[in-house]
Amino acid sequence: MPFNIHDFKSQGLALNGARPSLFSVSIPQGWPYMNSSNSQVPYTAKASSLPQSNINEVEVGYFGRKIKISGDRTFADWSVTILNDEDFVLRDMFENWLNLLNTHESNLRNVPSNQYKCDAYIRQFSKDGTTIREYRMIGMFPLEVSAMDVDWDATNRIQTFNVSLAYDYWVPVERDSSIPQYT
Repeated sequence: MPFNIHDFKSQGLALNGARPSLFSVSIPQGWPYMNSSNSQVPYTAKASSLPQSNINEVEVGYFGRKIKISGDRTFADWSVTILNDEDFVLRDMFENWLNLLNTHESNLRNVPSNQYKCDAYIRQFSKDGTTIREYRMIGMFPLEVSAMDVDWDATNRIQTFNVSLAYDYWVPVERDSSIPQYT
């Protein structure tokens, strides 16, 4: 097959390619242990990723040979990079959430076992602002709030921190029917 730029444009990236910078992360309001600061997440979530999942393999031996059978699905932890403002409101929110799961002093949980999780969403947008893909992370809670560096030489930057989150599973949110579907 000879190279033809017109074939690439019409068949390879017919819609001009998805842009990684057009995304939004949200944690809906209404979770009883979170304040209104979670409404800032869509504006300060600087980087993240669309969620990952894996199908593990099960190896079964028979007369010295192994065959592979599909196993259970697993979901990798999800990470979000947050821009820190001088009020530290989002960092406080995630630190307080971690403290509800396990307090610093007493090593106890301060929230009922069925109420420390919530759902989160990540959306990717087209260049015209339409949502082209959306995922819902179900049963999410934080595992880690990263350290934040302070440095006299770090001028002209906004401080950031990473939050690592676990969740039970993700599901794609139904797509707009006007967008071409995968076959």
